[in-house]
Amino acid sequence: MLLQPNRPLYTLPAMLESVRNGRRFCCAVVGLTVLVIGLAACTTPYKPAPPAPISNGIQFTISLPEAQSVAVAGSFNGWAVDTHLMLRQGTNGVWSVVIALPEGEHAFMYVINGKTWMAPPAAQDFVTDGFGNTNGIVVVR
Repeated sequence: MLLQPNRPLYTLPAMLESVRNGRRFCCAVVGLTVLVIGLAACTTPYKPAPPAPISNGIQFTISLPEAQSVAVAGSFNGWAVDTHLMLRQGTNGVWSVVIALPEGEHAFMYVINGKTWMAPPAAQDFVTDGFGNTNGIVVVR
């Protein structure tokens, strides 16, 4: 992309929106001109990962920037939509919760804003539930 004189690469509102969406910028002052360069290397894109064991349970993580609330419902909590509420991590829309689960295979889904059921984007395995939905499977050993 060629820079044109007196034509900003990014407007201030566009930069602020990009920062809110997790992008970072590097600024350089040249004379009286401020150059703003978006750096892809500065961002850490979210890569879907299956639930993972950590010291105190299984960590469920998902990126849903537009969600107001996210919960994990599954065979381990009677498919309750309000038992395992996730917490927003920072400002990039990633949600996370750690759940202590007993050994075995557990089916789960995410519940967005208390009403929208969503199959996980990543899991150790998947199974259809007989109602037309796909559940993720997490195996605890």
